[in-house]
Amino acid sequence: MDIEIASINSISEVNMDYTLSMYFRQYWTDERLAYDMKLGNVSLDGRLAEKIWVPDTYFANDKNSFVHDVTVKNRMLRFHFDGSIAYGMRITTVASCMMDLRHYPMDTQTCTLEIESYGYTVDDVDYYWAHDLESIEGIEKVSQEMAQFTLANYKTTKRIQSFSTGRKTQTLTLALVLRRRLEFFILQTYVPCILLVCLSWVSFFLWSDDPSGRVYLGITTVLTMTTISTSLRADLPRISYIKAIDIYVITCFGFVFAALIEYAIANFIFWSGQKRKAKEAKIQTDANAAHQNAAAAIHNATGPARKYRDNTYEKLQYNQKLLCAFRSLRTKSMRQMKVFQWTI
Repeated sequence: MDIEIASINSISEVNMDYTLSMYFRQYWTDERLAYDMKLGNVSLDGRLAEKIWVPDTYFANDKNSFVHDVTVKNRMLRFHFDGSIAYGMRITTVASCMMDLRHYPMDTQTCTLEIESYGYTVDDVDYYWAHDLESIEGIEKVSQEMAQFTLANYKTTKRIQSFSTGRKTQTLTLALVLRRRLEFFILQTYVPCILLVCLSWVSFFLWSDDPSGRVYLGITTVLTMTTISTSLRADLPRISYIKAIDIYVITCFGFVFAALIEYAIANFIFWSGQKRKAKEAKIQTDANAAHQNAAAAIHNATGPARKYRDNTYEKLQYNQKLLCAFRSLRTKSMRQMKVFQWTI
């Protein structure tokens, strides 16, 4: 058999599938349908396929398939004089494609199309590709038309599939290696995140006494990063492991959030320093007032006061007390001397 690929589209990460439109052709020989070679090759209506034996081919990883029927069912049936038959159909199939999104969006996915017989065994029907890799046509054209992926490579394989019933059948596999394009994510995710991080740094150049501007800028960038992260998760399945783009978005979110927290910390430190300075100034003012009051009291009580370098008056007050005691003693001594003189 061989396949001509018409298009590959609707590659869904959420549903883990892709849509493939193709011209699917099968070839086999039925000696019962041999005829005179003078008649040459004969092409008949595809509806005649219901009257002859055809392989019970199906797609093992198919979710939904249909044969196009505009304006009639797109089937082709061609006979050769030796009993060889070519049977072609135009089919669109939705096939499952299990993806590993750990490196998303810089990932490479391998989607397969598995073809086998539903009821016949390897002893009844032998499946094989007509011309190996050349059995697949239209690859170059499809690769250029794909929007989100590029078709990096493809390969065809053949293996024997065993079932629990003991039946063995031939399985043909077409593997398509799809590499994701980054242009969309650069414009929609990477560049906006970089600009948001740079925008959050603008708050570093605003005055610390302008809380409304800095808080508004910080909250806006945080909410925008949250919106970008939410839109990314909406296009992806709920998987348990971390993707590459998650690490990038979380890192950018961390920078934006840190810029907002930085203002809160800087504002707290600034105003704490201001309060501490105001408290120290008040204590100093109170101390100066107390010293002035003490100096005034000493001056009123004992006369002029002397101010020392340590702004204290205790030593001066002590000296004043000694002076008062000395004056008292001198006065008493003089009185005693006068009494002594009068006695003599």
